[in-house]
Amino acid sequence: MKLIKNKRIWLYPFALIGLISFWLIADKPMALSQLYYEYWAASATMVFGSFVAGVTPLGGGAVAFPVLTKVFNVNAIDAKYFSLTIQTIGMGFASLFLISRRVKIHWELLVYCFPAAIIVLPFALEQTSLSAQWLRFAFSEFILITAWVLWLCNHSLHARQHSLKFKPLILFATALLGSFLSASIGSGSDVVLFFILVYVLKYPIKEAIPSTVVLMAFNAICASIWFVFINPIALSDFVINSWWAACLVAAIGAPLGAFMLTVLKEHFLRRLIYVVISIELISTVFNHNLAIELRYAVAASTCLLLLAIAHKRLFHKAKQIEHQAELD
Repeated sequence: MKLIKNKRIWLYPFALIGLISFWLIADKPMALSQLYYEYWAASATMVFGSFVAGVTPLGGGAVAFPVLTKVFNVNAIDAKYFSLTIQTIGMGFASLFLISRRVKIHWELLVYCFPAAIIVLPFALEQTSLSAQWLRFAFSEFILITAWVLWLCNHSLHARQHSLKFKPLILFATALLGSFLSASIGSGSDVVLFFILVYVLKYPIKEAIPSTVVLMAFNAICASIWFVFINPIALSDFVINSWWAACLVAAIGAPLGAFMLTVLKEHFLRRLIYVVISIELISTVFNHNLAIELRYAVAASTCLLLLAIAHKRLFHKAKQIEHQAELD
């Protein structure tokens, strides 16, 4: 057993060496100079995107999708597929790093989630066909809901962990929803599981995130297998070439984020997540490529969220004052 534990630490380094070797000897779609000249944006985006994938429950798509669509004017469908496929490397290698460092992963919970991805992803990838405009809007609304989820989770951390009735069924349903979101907008299964683990099951944030990374990696791998062997025509030249340009960055950046997850304090993690979400929402509201009606809808939703948070904070404050008055 001790020998196995000692060997486990080499899991990520050997996997990284294997990927680098494959990348060096494989036939790429074009010469390296041309590849990076035309698709450097994907590499640059994943420098931060892969780090976010490893250190937060947002996934690399939370950075890759908005940056590619808003800064580099990439088609939203291509950005979604790139976000989903590059997470095979980013989230996958972050998972290997976490396993090699013996970070706690709740396999006993994930075993109920994995079948959902196998069931839902092929159907969802074939059936979801949002237009580029509505895809951008849906992603921003999802990020907004994510902010609400994180705020709720932040205010439930002091509750005691408890067993949940019908836990396998709830986890399976959670993974069904998360897998559908991942197929629809390029990410989502990690955030949905994060909500269940932290808000419902009361796990600490740092303990919950590694399991969400593994689930998103599994979703991305299932989607990539579907694309490669069943429906390769869905992947454009941009997606394929960008993957080649960014895969090594993701293989290093996401594990680096996973390492920072093990050393950063929870309050810093929460602030980092809020910063990423805030940048995404502000950039959506002022994005002239998005229909004005959808931009107004995102702005109105953001205002409603802020009002709801302010109302809850005032309510809790009033309750604390009332309770203190009773004690006095």
